Amino acid sequence: MSGDAGQVDTIAVAQAAHGLVETDPARAASMAEGALRRARARREHEAEVVALHALGFARHELGDARAVRTLRAAVRVGERHGYHRRAAMARRPLAFCLAYGGAVAAAQRELDAADAALDGIERARSEVFRFALLHLAGQAPASLAGSQRAVATLRRAGDAIWEARLLGNRGLLLAELGDADAAEPDLLRARDLFAGHGATAAALGTDYELARVSLARGDLPTCLARLDAIEAAGGVPAMHNSSLELLRAKALVAARLIGEARESLDAAQDIWRRAGVDDPDGRLEVARLTLLAGEPDRARALAERTRRSFSAQRRAVHAADARGLTLAAAVAAGAVRPAMLASGRRAVAVLAAAGRSDLAARVQLTVARVAIELGRPAVARRELAGCASLRRRGPVADRIEIHHVEALVAAASGDPRSAQRAARTGLALLEQYRAALGAAELRATASAIGAELARLGLRVAVEAGGAAGVLAWAERLRASALRTAPVTPPDSPVLREHATDLRRVTAEIRRAEAAGRPARVLVARQAALEQSIRRLSRHDVPGRPAGTPRAAAGRAVADPRRLAAALGPAALVEMVELDGELGAVTLVDGRLAHHRLCAAAPVAEQLEWLRFALARLARGDLRPPQWASALAGAQASADELAAMLVDPLAETIGRRPLIIVPTGLLHGVPWAALTTLRDRPVTVAPSAATWLMRQAPGSRRRRKVVLVAGPRLRHAGSELAGVGASHPGCAVLRGRAATVAATLRALDGATVAHLACHGRFRADSPLFSALELADGALNVYALQRLRRVPDLIVLSACDLAISDARPGDELLGFAAALIGMGARTVIASTTPAPDAAARRLMIDLHNRLISGLSPAHALSSVLAARGPRDLALTGFVCLGAG
Repeated sequence: MSGDAGQVDTIAVAQAAHGLVETDPARAASMAEGALRRARARREHEAEVVALHALGFARHELGDARAVRTLRAAVRVGERHGYHRRAAMARRPLAFCLAYGGAVAAAQRELDAADAALDGIERARSEVFRFALLHLAGQAPASLAGSQRAVATLRRAGDAIWEARLLGNRGLLLAELGDADAAEPDLLRARDLFAGHGATAAALGTDYELARVSLARGDLPTCLARLDAIEAAGGVPAMHNSSLELLRAKALVAARLIGEARESLDAAQDIWRRAGVDDPDGRLEVARLTLLAGEPDRARALAERTRRSFSAQRRAVHAADARGLTLAAAVAAGAVRPAMLASGRRAVAVLAAAGRSDLAARVQLTVARVAIELGRPAVARRELAGCASLRRRGPVADRIEIHHVEALVAAASGDPRSAQRAARTGLALLEQYRAALGAAELRATASAIGAELARLGLRVAVEAGGAAGVLAWAERLRASALRTAPVTPPDSPVLREHATDLRRVTAEIRRAEAAGRPARVLVARQAALEQSIRRLSRHDVPGRPAGTPRAAAGRAVADPRRLAAALGPAALVEMVELDGELGAVTLVDGRLAHHRLCAAAPVAEQLEWLRFALARLARGDLRPPQWASALAGAQASADELAAMLVDPLAETIGRRPLIIVPTGLLHGVPWAALTTLRDRPVTVAPSAATWLMRQAPGSRRRRKVVLVAGPRLRHAGSELAGVGASHPGCAVLRGRAATVAATLRALDGATVAHLACHGRFRADSPLFSALELADGALNVYALQRLRRVPDLIVLSACDLAISDARPGDELLGFAAALIGMGARTVIASTTPAPDAAARRLMIDLHNRLISGLSPAHALSSVLAARGPRDLALTGFVCLGAG
């Protein structure tokens, strides 16, 4: 009797260890090892099987390579000593471990052997493992009937945890197969069951799968919010955390936030390295990210290496997926070979046979691209016909790619009209998708999804030779996010708290640096707070159904007749870059013309030299020979830029005021530095459509002028006094009163705002570009809380006219954000400005504004009145409506 009681006790300890695995695998392994030692010492064979089972399960969760060997030992001991039911139950996690390592056929044999020895509720529980195997093998179930019967059995027995596991695994597989609508109810029910029975870790794991479903649907804000909630909950095991980071990387790749995606992938890979795990799925995602980052040759090598890994593991579905990525990289690298058509078709067949229709269609779409590159449009058209499923569902990038390939096929077949029609349809999908995003950053980065398609439309238009078509395509994907009505970030208490903490920390960093004290800990805290603010600001507003458009965009293409009427005597110059060559479309007196300018590379070189020279002139500490050298260098570069960008247009634009719509690197040009433009009004607009939108009269409001002075600016006080003389009764914030909160309250609903502050453009994170105020930085995230921005904003600060130009000429930065929020005109500088000279310029500027000049005319007249010594001031530009 005592021996039986001892064995029961040992089994109880082993079973308790098994129950701990999902919440604390390290402790579970320790308990199971103790139970195993006790069972072997007492020759308690049944307890030995249970302990080995628990230990193998725990070792798998810990990423311990001994897991398979341990579970095989459990099966062997059970079969040898007649504990067949116990052995069968150990076969199930063994099957999962084998499938996880790529031995799918062996895993299926183990699971079939387990089922032969089980019945009733344990047979129902086996469905949990069967769906896990199907997922790892990338295969669709023959039917869901068996799982439905198993769910009913488990529910009748009140076995909520195993029901949750089965629903979770089934939902996971359905989501992987592209059926998000069927997957979500299973996953939601599983999460509620886990949470209701205290299985917190399992509930978080199901939340992870729900995040995957959100990503599959293209609902990025919800996906990112779910991932952040899982991370905030804490207690996620290391290997699960690697999966979380991998999924975050996939979401960030979908959002085209390439730098952050790379950070998440690096974090996941670091976990795998420490655990001694090689995750081919992670390596495939690295290859995908590398391709999007513009390194097709490296991406191709990574994808091919990963394909070989999957093939060695006999994971045919995953190998076929990797083959598709290899082909996509070859297309991007211009390294397509005829043999790739056949290998791509084999991959499609493997995926289709496994029930992975969406993935098969994606690879078939790549095969069509291969055929186009090989000059075989008829073959491409046949392949394209097999991708119809992607039109109806799936991420927006896939649906847009369908139209892209259609456009390529039409262009290759000599049908430019059909090519442009397909391209327009694809970009219309992108506009709908963007309107459903609630974060300015996600809206801007979304344009990268359609950038290649827009370039194709532009290329067809340029080849056709019509200036109207070139203008239309130059506009179609240009600064589209800024035309979408602004939204306020989520009203999250945590977001507000972190914003306050960030202001405090940045102020402390500034004081520490001024005192010569180390600030490493503060800088790390600043980085953590910024990451949190970035993430929280991407979440959607609670209560809004996923995918619901937040706000309609303005017209993608401005009507040339309306543009001509609004321009009056001014001239529109819209810059275009295509295949490394710069061109321009002009609209003068109702006449459109397309001009070829020059290669983009020498413009980039001269612009870099000009900005460097202007920054040196602004320092004010140069000796006369150095100053003369910097001035000569600046003038020489400005003259070169004028010769490349303006002089070829001189006959067309004459001496007219200009509305310039730059592209790419040209957004950083200090246009007034170019001699031929220094004495004429120049307005810089993100797009012609945005400029036209800002010409419409705004609603009437009472005139309210706000002046703000930040700290550590020697001439700020006298600047505000001089500017204030032009605006009697204006509101003035200076000294300790010029806090972020007070400034935002004053700016809300003002008509004119003048801010004399230190400014900083953050190339690494443009939405943290900021003005320095008494209690810290006023950044773009804070600005987005304004209900109504001033009509005219003058930023007497360095660098804040600069924007980070993303694909589609989407602009992220301080001044660009103000334009996107509805400001009619922003005057700011693209370069550092000397304080004393800027003070005089600003006072003169406001005097001319009060006299009735438009902002563009006022700025050009004050700059024209300065001599060569004030060349550093030519970095100021008039943005928006002018």
